[in-house]
Amino acid sequence: MSTAGTAPELIVEYTDPLEGFKGWLVIDALSHKLAAGGLRVQKGLTCEVVRQLAATMTLKMRIAGIRADGAKCGIDYDPSSPGKQEALFRFIRAIQPYLEQRYSMGPDLNTTMPELDAVCARLGIFSIKTAVARHQNLTPAAFEERVKLLKQPVGHATLSRLRSGAGLAAACMAALEFLDIPLTKARVVIQGFGGLASGASYFLNQAGVQIIALADRDKSLCSINGTPLDISALLAGAACKGLLPAEQSSTVRCGDRREIYKLSCDVFIPAAIERAIDRQAAETMQVKAIVSGANLAVTDEAEAILHQRGILVIPDMLAGCGGSLSMEGLFGPDELPSVQDVLNHVDHKTRRIVKNLLQRSRQDNISQREAALRICAETPLHPDSKPYVPLEEQIS
Repeated sequence: MSTAGTAPELIVEYTDPLEGFKGWLVIDALSHKLAAGGLRVQKGLTCEVVRQLAATMTLKMRIAGIRADGAKCGIDYDPSSPGKQEALFRFIRAIQPYLEQRYSMGPDLNTTMPELDAVCARLGIFSIKTAVARHQNLTPAAFEERVKLLKQPVGHATLSRLRSGAGLAAACMAALEFLDIPLTKARVVIQGFGGLASGASYFLNQAGVQIIALADRDKSLCSINGTPLDISALLAGAACKGLLPAEQSSTVRCGDRREIYKLSCDVFIPAAIERAIDRQAAETMQVKAIVSGANLAVTDEAEAILHQRGILVIPDMLAGCGGSLSMEGLFGPDELPSVQDVLNHVDHKTRRIVKNLLQRSRQDNISQREAALRICAETPLHPDSKPYVPLEEQIS
């Protein structure tokens, strides 16, 4: 298994023949039949970032006990460009053989399931997750029956859009329970308002957690006098692709996006970009826990400082594995699950993993990341198994 700082087992580099941009597919390890991870479109993306993201995906699989390896792909491209969809088409066409044999793709930064599925339809691939059907031994019809569940409505969105946020919310609630903070009294700040952040907001709000601030790439919305934000209203208007309304009221102020770092809260959730918490933030933030939903959201230096300050840090490899766990909940059962079955699986297994992580960290007197890495290293490999199996098979 590769980890950040060591070489992945497969790197495919792409140079676009029309526009000259670069793209990469990185399959971090080849220990199992399947490798899974998302596709992102990001200006300034580098191979090294894709390598780190793929390594993190492998760790997510290990800590979740999923019998697959990590992968990631992406293109160095402006996501606002009108040529985005055609750029995606050319890149995915280039890596098509991997999609058909080993690589289970999902949406990541600046991509959505519908636009990726549209590219696959043009290429004659029945799904961006066709490799899952192959290695789960599912017929196209049986596979499609399960995939349809991803399009079912949940709250303001669909299971596909909210599944990762469900895992992040569960990780946050498990951290609060470990800290003996009642959910209805907990104060949470979330950096981001895209799919992951808004999904976490939805489930936390449903559980009665008080979300006192949100931020997008331009601004923040912070409560005044501790009044929680009206998450239901914000989500109802969330068709603006991750952007918050610029509203002011007697209970909410709109400010600079970095104002959220100045707020005192129980849990801070970075759920949008890499390196959201750096040394400066780590030295000054007044929080009890960081639950890192976005990949690489906390720098190594910042994580060391937070540990020294006694602040819990649930690492991205765990807090961000809701999407992977949802695939297990969807494809692992022998019988077709319901949408609620999938969400329950994500919630229950995430809470169990977080609890085990925090207990291991306390028991061994080590950081939460070191505890996570030890758990990953101890996870057995199952190279000949289906990627997703029922829970009773995982225990046996």
